[in-house]
Amino acid sequence: MLRRYHRGNMTLRTAVLGAVLLVSPAIAGDEAGRAKLMGSWRAADGGKDAVGWAFQDKGGTLHVVNSKGATVLVEFECDLLGHDCIIKDGGRPATVSLWFAGPKLVEMETKGSSVWKRTFGIGQDSDSMDLEVVQIVPAPKTEIQHFKRETAAPETR
Repeated sequence: MLRRYHRGNMTLRTAVLGAVLLVSPAIAGDEAGRAKLMGSWRAADGGKDAVGWAFQDKGGTLHVVNSKGATVLVEFECDLLGHDCIIKDGGRPATVSLWFAGPKLVEMETKGSSVWKRTFGIGQDSDSMDLEVVQIVPAPKTEIQHFKRETAAPETR
C-alpha cells in the first residue's frame, strides 16, 4: 500500500513538473515579447506629423503616451492587471484598462458612449508593431495600423 501511494505521488509530481517545464518557455517568450514593446513607435506611413505611441515599464505600471506629431493626445499611467484607470483623453474624461494577452498589450478604453479595444503586437523583426483597433460601441469596426520603432527598446535586467 505504501509503495502504491509512493508511485502515485511520483506520477503526480512528474506530471506537475512536466507541465511547469512546458509552460515556462512560453511565459519566458511572453516576457521577452512584452519587453520588445517598450520604446517609441511612429506610424509607418506617416512623416513628422504621424501618430505615435510610446510605452515605458514603470515596474507594475505602464506609462503610455499617444501623440500626433509633437502634440500629446493622451498620456497616462495604469497597472497591467486590467483595473480601470481614470484619464483625460482629448480633455474629456475616459477610463482605460491594460493587460497582456501573451506578448500582446491590450487596452480597453471607454470615453462617453464609445468603447475601443486596442491590441499592440510586435512584428517578427522587433522593429515593427501592429495595432489592431476595434471600435466596439457604437458601431463595430476594425482597423489595423502599422508602426515602426522610433527608439530602441530599453535593455531588460
